[in-house]
Amino acid sequence: MYVIAKKTLKQLREQGRYRSLTLPFGLDLSSNDYLGLADCSALREAAIYYFENGGVAGAGGSRLLRGHTQEHQELEAFAAKAFGATRTLFFSSGFQANYALMTTLPMRGDVVLFDEHVHASMRDGLVAARARSFKFPHNDVGALEDLLKRHRENAQNIWICAESVYSMDGDQAPIAELYELANLYDAMLIIDEAHATGVLGEGGRGLAYDKICKKHGYERLITLHTCGKAMAVAGAIICAGEEIIDFMVNTSRPFIFSTAPMPVQAVLVQKSLEIILSTEGEARREKLAKVCRYTQQLLGGHGGHIAPLILGESKRACEVATHLQNQGFDIRAIRPPTVPEGISRLRFSLSAKLDLQNIEAFASAYSKAIKQAV
Repeated sequence: MYVIAKKTLKQLREQGRYRSLTLPFGLDLSSNDYLGLADCSALREAAIYYFENGGVAGAGGSRLLRGHTQEHQELEAFAAKAFGATRTLFFSSGFQANYALMTTLPMRGDVVLFDEHVHASMRDGLVAARARSFKFPHNDVGALEDLLKRHRENAQNIWICAESVYSMDGDQAPIAELYELANLYDAMLIIDEAHATGVLGEGGRGLAYDKICKKHGYERLITLHTCGKAMAVAGAIICAGEEIIDFMVNTSRPFIFSTAPMPVQAVLVQKSLEIILSTEGEARREKLAKVCRYTQQLLGGHGGHIAPLILGESKRACEVATHLQNQGFDIRAIRPPTVPEGISRLRFSLSAKLDLQNIEAFASAYSKAIKQAV
């Protein structure tokens, strides 16, 4: 094993794919703190209030073994109302929640059809799932329908999986069309709202809320809302109908056999949701939108809060990133296996904490770094 590890690490270095842990520095252009809430005083005060009034540090067990607290219960009730769901279920992380969905709901005899760009947590869950799974080309509704026609007669149940906003390209899924196909072919749609929650949709509730939930509810829909990105805390909330959540509580191994999230985590997620739904949240979204529009003018892209700067080979992406980091811009190179071969990039992540001068300075430095790179 040691020999294999040593050889692998050597290859990663030669290919420009070696990774190491780096502390945050300079101007944040790489985190998912899209609304700039991570250092929000209201979140700090909520944590202080919780502990000063007798709050405990850990839950002490799984949710089914005394680890279920008033804080978890209140968050799930608040989130259900916020997202228009019948019930919700809170997990420690987005990875755990996606893995739980894929390993719990699709059964043997079922078929899962997933966009080729879905997150690794969904993919890893599908590897462990009992159902068969098939990918379709990114955002290709026609290809999805072909798969639905092919598998409808032989599948017990069909599950369609996509993200509302994709983390590496920043583009949006045609979720209204996906939902129409789910209805037409008697399938269930699972939408990961990780990079939309807090930023897009009415009150920052995500894209599915506007395009599906307000009219149809959660009859054929499950949404996942990660709490560690625009919400700036940690964890994830699954929104679904009563029976889906009840089934997860009773049969999901990642839920049953995991220690519950820290109660203060639930407190902070609820506080963050309150801010996101408030006029302050709207003001932060408006500022972010202004930054996004200006970035699009200078650097192109979709005009969203994720602006990929495609550079090609891994070594070139690393070299450009290093030039920028040396000038105080905390931006990171994204390389395989996170993205396919040949499209390594800088993932330029925008935040409401940035101003137009920050964007101008970065665009100028990026232009120079491109010329200096091999």
